[in-house]
Amino acid sequence: MRVVKTIYIVGVGPGDPELITLKALKVIEKCEVVAGWKSVVDRFTLSGKKVVYLNYKDQDMQLEELALIAREKDVAILDHGDPSVSDFQFLERIKKACEKYDVKYEIIPGVSSVLRALHIVGSDLSQVVFITFHVRGEIDYSQIYEFIKYRGLLIIPEPYPCGVRRIAETLLKIGYNKEITVMERLTYQEEKIYKLLPEDIVKDDMKFSDLTIIYVPPLK
Repeated sequence: MRVVKTIYIVGVGPGDPELITLKALKVIEKCEVVAGWKSVVDRFTLSGKKVVYLNYKDQDMQLEELALIAREKDVAILDHGDPSVSDFQFLERIKKACEKYDVKYEIIPGVSSVLRALHIVGSDLSQVVFITFHVRGEIDYSQIYEFIKYRGLLIIPEPYPCGVRRIAETLLKIGYNKEITVMERLTYQEEKIYKLLPEDIVKDDMKFSDLTIIYVPPLK
């Protein structure tokens, strides 16, 4: 009888290495194979383990290969922050590969930088609408128009240098030019917090890293 191992989808927390959970560390320790984006995997010393660096071009094929490996060995796929925060498309790809090869998967929760952002702006999830544009495919900015009338918005922009500027442009189209908070590389040593007007972001063509969260106060 074939013994099926498990693919663990491990939230490794944000940039601060002390914010990884004990459970995540134990799972990484026990797995013989560790995979993920290079920027995440290279945060760890993985001596004696098989390391697989994922890339966008080949990720579907790589995930299927990892599912095949998981028929015999436990596999950890490392994910920045928490897998269930702004990473649903990646999760769906992993689940699809596991289902195709009849392999179990388990999500190990992690600390998200979203929590740090809420601490900085003095809010909690009950007081904001969380929107992520960190997705593949068509971007629907109309969500900003729909929700800003009622709640503050916590937004993960597109993961490009111009991602924050596109949010600012969208705000200006509806006549919104109140001060917003741009939070970059949260919990890293080089964490930076900016208080900016959308018009200044657009005028100066300001650029930010792909690890950025924006807080937009409500209209009222």
